[in-house]
Amino acid sequence: MYLGTDFIVSSLFLIVVIFSLLYYFREKIFRFYYKKFDVNTILQNIKNYLETNHPFIEFNFEILNKSKTEQNPEIRIAMVIDNLVSQFINAKFDTTKLSLNISQDKLWDSYTFNSTPVKSKLPNDWAKRKVVALQRDNNTCQRCGINLKADKAKLHIIHPIKDGGKYYLDNLVILCNDCDKISSKANTNYLDIKEKLYDLNIKPCD
Repeated sequence: MYLGTDFIVSSLFLIVVIFSLLYYFREKIFRFYYKKFDVNTILQNIKNYLETNHPFIEFNFEILNKSKTEQNPEIRIAMVIDNLVSQFINAKFDTTKLSLNISQDKLWDSYTFNSTPVKSKLPNDWAKRKVVALQRDNNTCQRCGINLKADKAKLHIIHPIKDGGKYYLDNLVILCNDCDKISSKANTNYLDIKEKLYDLNIKPCD
C-alpha cells in the first residue's frame, strides 16, 4: 500500500515531537523509574558482602561517596563495582605471612617422595594434598578470606615448579577460583566476584 508524502512527513514530525518531549521532560519521566532503585541500599549491600565474604582484602570504600555526583543509578553502581573489583585484583598477597606448616601426623608414607616434581606431572597424591591443605587452611581462601567448599577450592603452587618449587605442603595454599587466576596471572576479565556483585544490584526494589 502506497503512503502519501504528507503522511510520511506528518509521521516524521510526530516522532520528532515525541522524542523532543521525552528529552525535555526526561528527569520528570524517568525519576519514577529511578525511584525503584534504592541505590544507597544496594551499595551498602555490596559493602557488607565484601567485608563479610572477603575479609582479607582491605577495600577502600571512598568510591561510594565519590560516585554520588553520578545521577544515573546503573552507571553509578557500575562505577562502584569496577573500582572495587579492581581493588580486589590489585590487592597484595604476601605469602610469607601465611601459616603453612603441617604436623607430621598428617603426612603419609609417600609424601616426601611425591613432593619432588617429575617432569610436568602432578603427584598421584595431589587430591590428598588438597584435602590436607584445605583442612589446614580452614576451608578458606588464603588471599581473600572467602569460605570454600572442596569442589570450589584451588590448590595453588606458591613458588612455581618451573622456578624450582616443589609439591611440599608449605609451597601449596588454598585459593578461590578468582584468587588463583590473579595469583597465576591468568585472564581476569571474567571473575566470580564481579558476577556476584552485579547479582546484588541493578534490580528494582519492590
